[in-house]
Amino acid sequence: MNTPDRKFDAKLDARGALAGKVAVVTGGGTGIGRAICLEFAREGAAVVVASNVAAQANAVADEVRALGARGVAHVVDVTDSDAVKRMAAAVDAQFGKTDVLVTCAGVMGARTFVAQTDDAVWRNTIEVNLNGTFYCIKAFLPGMLDRDAGRVVTLSSISGKMPAAMNADYAASKHGVIGLTKALALELGILGKNGVTANAICPGSVDTPMIDAIASHIAHGDDAARKQRVKEQIASRNIQRRLLGADEIAHMAVYLASDRARGITGQAINVCAGTVLF
Repeated sequence: MNTPDRKFDAKLDARGALAGKVAVVTGGGTGIGRAICLEFAREGAAVVVASNVAAQANAVADEVRALGARGVAHVVDVTDSDAVKRMAAAVDAQFGKTDVLVTCAGVMGARTFVAQTDDAVWRNTIEVNLNGTFYCIKAFLPGMLDRDAGRVVTLSSISGKMPAAMNADYAASKHGVIGLTKALALELGILGKNGVTANAICPGSVDTPMIDAIASHIAHGDDAARKQRVKEQIASRNIQRRLLGADEIAHMAVYLASDRARGITGQAINVCAGTVLF
């Protein structure tokens, strides 16, 4: 764990909607996860940037600190439940709490027909996208329950509501994330832990490295113009005829992580420029 020079002091972060909060963001080294880390920093949170790529985690932690917030890098494989437990213990030892957990680590999946999907690829997609989310929730939830305070924000997808062909493993994993999140919200109600909420964000097509990879897969080549046409085709599927920016997902994450959203739980909220209307 990359330990900063000074210990956590909420007074040092007394600004913004997340002032004094400690947030852990998995998949924080790139794309939507990076955008969430930076937006959380702007809103006053101390941010633990969790990624399985050390260089990416450290780079984003540096960006967080450049914004004047606490930034800590943690290298973790979310498919390793013991490693996730160690991360939770390390965060607790350094900060004394985790107020917000955002599970953003994810992979694209096979992008092929079900009958042609390799078993190992299927298992990896489910392991990263769904099981990794479960392992993180299981590790960080007990502290939130003890304090009756916390926010769990999972990253699903519009594919968790409206799957497409050649998308089965990804869609199955993201449907699972929504089901897990809603079941967790119900359990929080049963336990009377109204200070803890659980919600999923369902992004549409976001202009990130993942959408670049999808465009490259469909375009079958390195021709930049062809990839751009594919991205435009993808964008044309929503009402606004555009790709979203990662910052737009980050703004929703900030809201759900804040005290302003204390009455929102068990929801799967679309941020998709109108691709899905339910």
